[in-house]
Amino acid sequence: MNALFVLCSPECFLTLSALFLLLWQAIAKPNYKSVGILVLASYLISGVLLLPFVDNQGIYWNGLYVWDKMAVLWKVFFLITGFLVTYLSLESNSLITKGRAEFYTLPLLTTAGMALLASVRDFILLFVGLEIVTVSFYVLVAFQKEFPSALEAGVKYLVIGALASSFLVMGIAFVFGITGSTQFDEVARFAQNNPVSAPLVLGLIFVLVGLGFKASAVPFHVWTPDVYQGASTPITSYLAVGSKAAGFVVLLRVLNLPFYDQSFQKHWIPLIVLMALLSVILGNLAAIPQRNIKRMLGYSSISHGGFLLMGLSAHNTIGCAAVIYYFFAYLVAIFAAFLVVILLEKNQPSGVSIKDFNGLYHKNGLLAWSMAFAMISLAGLPPLMGFFGKLMVFLAAWESGQHLLVIIGALCAAAGLYYYIGVVRAMFWAEPETVQRIVLSPATKVLLWILSIGSILLGFYAEPVIKLVGAVLS
Repeated sequence: MNALFVLCSPECFLTLSALFLLLWQAIAKPNYKSVGILVLASYLISGVLLLPFVDNQGIYWNGLYVWDKMAVLWKVFFLITGFLVTYLSLESNSLITKGRAEFYTLPLLTTAGMALLASVRDFILLFVGLEIVTVSFYVLVAFQKEFPSALEAGVKYLVIGALASSFLVMGIAFVFGITGSTQFDEVARFAQNNPVSAPLVLGLIFVLVGLGFKASAVPFHVWTPDVYQGASTPITSYLAVGSKAAGFVVLLRVLNLPFYDQSFQKHWIPLIVLMALLSVILGNLAAIPQRNIKRMLGYSSISHGGFLLMGLSAHNTIGCAAVIYYFFAYLVAIFAAFLVVILLEKNQPSGVSIKDFNGLYHKNGLLAWSMAFAMISLAGLPPLMGFFGKLMVFLAAWESGQHLLVIIGALCAAAGLYYYIGVVRAMFWAEPETVQRIVLSPATKVLLWILSIGSILLGFYAEPVIKLVGAVLS
């Protein structure tokens, strides 16, 4: 690995950008908008620097770090996520009262940690990357310390996150104690040549517990609705997409290399199936009575975690491709939804409830249609991108023999229509209390159009995208 490759990798470039911006803020006290624009530029430049090294396939740092097409795809995903989170933060600047410049810089470090996780090939590096992400989120969730709800969310996330990290470390310790190595290749080789012992299985279970926290999967979900509601909306969107994706990219790496052996599969596949089953049931049913939109999307996130776990439970190429495609569909819909929530929050700082969407179509048609497309995609209705994401997950699980899981998942997805369509009904058919036009900036209009049209086009042209993802995995 040459020095230019290292400097141009998202992990290194974003970290250096964050350190430079933090130092600049301390010395020059710049305007927060200037910092936000430079953060957006950092994501764009990092994406451009990534392009010349796409074909640099290989394993580096004595087996710790892998650079392959799947790693590149996830790095691009995290760069897009970070860019959108920063834009949402700039859009909600009136809701961030203190330390605005730091609020825009910290996600650079979070994204760097996520990009590192996309290339992990060793449990030690996995833990380091995961802690970079988690510690950054501890700060971001509780950033609005003048609001008790944000402090409460931060404390809950800290306590449960620390507990999850302790389980992960314990699992890694068991794996190292039995196999004598933390590298994925060596653990896989040990499993092929030796019988799997109870301590090693226990290590696998502890690792799954630690990663289940990041995936918001039942029974490790208890932090999700409270943290989603209490955190600032841009960070809620980051948790919903970035944090969840970080957990799943690690699961994809771990379950497809060190724990790939058949002797492991008979232990972890039933656990994944159980987590998926509980997540789709609890997530969809608990979301139905929610009136606060962020809390509703929190429970919705748990259900989507369950659908993603269904793809993992298939443990085949179709399942892995389904997980990746599903995440891109989820990214488009979630950011469109949270951007609309932020725009409504400017008039409702205390929080946005379902009734605040009443008659939104009369206040701004673009906002209403963007939110409608987001809700329909999240619900999994055709022809939007979310439908094909769910369809791929169901097909992968069905082909692997998880018939009961698919049937229950389909029934829960149907139940989820109630709360998603409820938002659409409020926007188009309910009468607003006041008809006050909501004015959007040109950049926000463009972003809403891109997200809405993207969800439609990627639904109609799902097959080429799915083939591209399949080619990356192969």
